[in-house]
Amino acid sequence: MTATELVYPVLLIGSFIMTLIMIPRDQYREYLMYGFVLGGLGDVAVVTILQNILGIIWFKNQGLFYVLGHNALSPLCWTLVIMLFLYFLPRRRFFLICYHLAWGLMSLGFGYLVQNAQLFDFRDWFYPIPALILFISWFTVCSWVYTKTSSLAKKLQ
Repeated sequence: MTATELVYPVLLIGSFIMTLIMIPRDQYREYLMYGFVLGGLGDVAVVTILQNILGIIWFKNQGLFYVLGHNALSPLCWTLVIMLFLYFLPRRRFFLICYHLAWGLMSLGFGYLVQNAQLFDFRDWFYPIPALILFISWFTVCSWVYTKTSSLAKKLQ
């Protein structure tokens, strides 16, 4: 296994450790549920549409993480990332808009990182603007679903 193939395992382990440290034990299950549905399953849906149907993005050089054309660690990473995203979700509208933009930019940056590691590629026109819009939209939907349905979010209001 080369060093570039370790990008996803390092993100996965780092994100997992951060969730264990940051998210209180009594709230972990609910954040895990939202992370799995909105992050993990969301990743599978987005990758299936953008890669398998439209051919806009594609994973490459996946090694042992190759599963049905997808990177097996990507949904797990998105699960943990969405857990952290939702845990630190601000309540005030201005900060929420800045928060969505910041997470969208970080996701865009990670996309470039995995492209530079030759684990991921995309059509030239897709990055940066359409991808940034997609990421910001994804985070916006996640925070909207969470605030409308979560018992933890309703306690904070």
